[in-house]
Amino acid sequence: MKIVPIHCLSNGDIDFEEVTEKAKMYADRLSCIMITYPSTHGVFEKNVKKICDTVHRYGGQVYMDGANLNA
Repeated sequence: MKIVPIHCLSNGDIDFEEVTEKAKMYADRLSCIMITYPSTHGVFEKNVKKICDTVHRYGGQVYMDGANLNA
């Protein structure tokens, strides 16, 4: 396994275009994406459904970490 980081946009959103690009690139060995929700930036990701659908389309799972809700 190898961790492949995905960048955030300047407003803290996950770069959806990069998710799509890397999901396609690693489709033959895509395991999952881990999303902290809300993010460390305090962002409730507006594209979370699209991100999940994209990762699922390429064979991956989605792990949602809600640790920031504890604050």
